[in-house]
Amino acid sequence: MLEESEVKSLLDDLKRAENEVLELRKKLNKINNDKEALYQKREKLGKEIRDKIKELTGSKEKRNTLTKEVKEKKQQRDVLNAQITKEVAEIKKLKDEFEKIKAEKGVKNDPSELLRQIEGIEFKIQTEPMSFDKEQKLMKNIKDLKKKYNEVKILADKSKEIMVKSKLIDELKKKANALHKEVQHEAAQSQTFHEALVQEYKGIDEYRKEEEELRTKFEEYKNEFNAINEELKKKLDELRAIKSKLEENKIEYQESVKEHEKKTLDEKKKEIDEKMSTGMKLTTEDILVLQRLEQGK
Repeated sequence: MLEESEVKSLLDDLKRAENEVLELRKKLNKINNDKEALYQKREKLGKEIRDKIKELTGSKEKRNTLTKEVKEKKQQRDVLNAQITKEVAEIKKLKDEFEKIKAEKGVKNDPSELLRQIEGIEFKIQTEPMSFDKEQKLMKNIKDLKKKYNEVKILADKSKEIMVKSKLIDELKKKANALHKEVQHEAAQSQTFHEALVQEYKGIDEYRKEEEELRTKFEEYKNEFNAINEELKKKLDELRAIKSKLEENKIEYQESVKEHEKKTLDEKKKEIDEKMSTGMKLTTEDILVLQRLEQGK
């Protein structure tokens, strides 16, 4: 049989152990709540990162499409510019040949002027009444002009070639300028997309950095939770050992146990109410506590 002093010491140990268990449970619940809140925050951040990456993928595709179009249009423009350079060289050659023939033939005016003169005289003969002698004189003029025209007809042909070539160059330049404007516009759009993407990727890097910090903090909470849980197990073993010793000596301690359990349940009820009010998820232990409270009513 235990001495009275030993019984008192055991009861004091029981009370101390109960208080320590209660405090450890409170710490454990707080850490678990903090850990859960941190986990939810990390999950939300992870979803934001995934959404951002999905959005950026679309923007990247748009940028790449524009970049590809710019590249293709630059190639088309370069082909046109090369053709323009070639045609300009050819028209210069034609103009030089025209001037050379003109100088050799002693022609001061454009051959087309001779045609206009011939047409003018023919029209006059057909529309104006005149004497036979005058008509013969005009016919001779036409003959002389045609002879002169035939001598320099090559100039007319060259002039026609120059005109056709000039028209072709104008069309090519028009197409090249239109392509150049499209290239400038789409290149500017592509650059805008690119700069926006760079900034967005920087933002994602910041999110990932924050996510990593949350992951590290979560692991710290997890480790702390496990450490306190182990300490709680030891305290519960100590508490059971004290109770066992008291039972062996048939010492009444039920009232103390009931009081301890009531205090523990009250504390848990407050924590559960707080969880429910903030919309946090209840653990299996929380549900069991609520069931015990319902049964005790």
